[in-house]
Amino acid sequence: MRQGFYAAIDIGTNAARFVIKNVYLNDKHQLNSYAVQELRVPLRLGVDVFRTGSIGMKKEEQLINTMACFKALMEIYDVIDYRALATSAVREAKNGEAIMWRIRKETGVDVKIISGETEAGTIVKIAKDLKLSGDWVFMDVGGGSTEITLCSDGRIIDSHSYPLGTLRILAGADKPETWKKLRSAISGYRQEYGKLNVVGTGGNINRYWKLSDHKDKKGHHILPVEDLKDLYDELSGMSVAERMLKFKLKPDRADVIIPAGNLFLTVSELLGSDYILTPMTGLGDGIIDNLIDDNMNVI
Repeated sequence: MRQGFYAAIDIGTNAARFVIKNVYLNDKHQLNSYAVQELRVPLRLGVDVFRTGSIGMKKEEQLINTMACFKALMEIYDVIDYRALATSAVREAKNGEAIMWRIRKETGVDVKIISGETEAGTIVKIAKDLKLSGDWVFMDVGGGSTEITLCSDGRIIDSHSYPLGTLRILAGADKPETWKKLRSAISGYRQEYGKLNVVGTGGNINRYWKLSDHKDKKGHHILPVEDLKDLYDELSGMSVAERMLKFKLKPDRADVIIPAGNLFLTVSELLGSDYILTPMTGLGDGIIDNLIDDNMNVI
């Protein structure tokens, strides 16, 4: 295992995220890592895709410039290895492949477009760090899709990606039949496994936890479902401007936090969940975990 800096790029529907982690062996020869650089750029590619089916020229240029910035930072840190993935908006865009080709040509960053199922599996990599036992439902809510994965003692039992993301819902591009499929699958989990708690990932559930009274408590970041509902009800009764003012939310968070809350409440209530565990991690962390695995036997 080569110790040093590893990077992950996640081109999402709402934002492009970038993280560099320092990976090293501690005194007990255990593998550890910590973030040395984290960036989030709210490109909102999904706004174009859900309206026209393609990523517009302005957002394409913004994405190219963002990737060039990320590439420069990787060179500054002398990153050993990286992985760049694109999710819902890019995989649905008619010009998604063409833009990824342009990114490779102009910036040297090789971006892979992944399926929702692959995205879910990558996120579940964090299960090994949480050391969770028993049955859990992992739920990641993005701008274009929601990934639901049923796990038992860290093993994936069932996994699906639903085109029910926050930007998609705000754009009115979600479909009733998709909601029906989601509810049916979740009800099936409840019927077979009984009550299940949720591991929630993504910027919105992280923000709900930070807004809660539990944010200063030590140990696992546990958000009771009843507390999530109270926050959701309060936020829902406000305008975007009021949410920004009272809760100090950024504009690109103040709108999407409502459909995200609805998604988490829908799933957790169908499962009979008592709480949502919010590990404050996401796709980027899963990407680097996979990179570490791939580099374990590299000297």
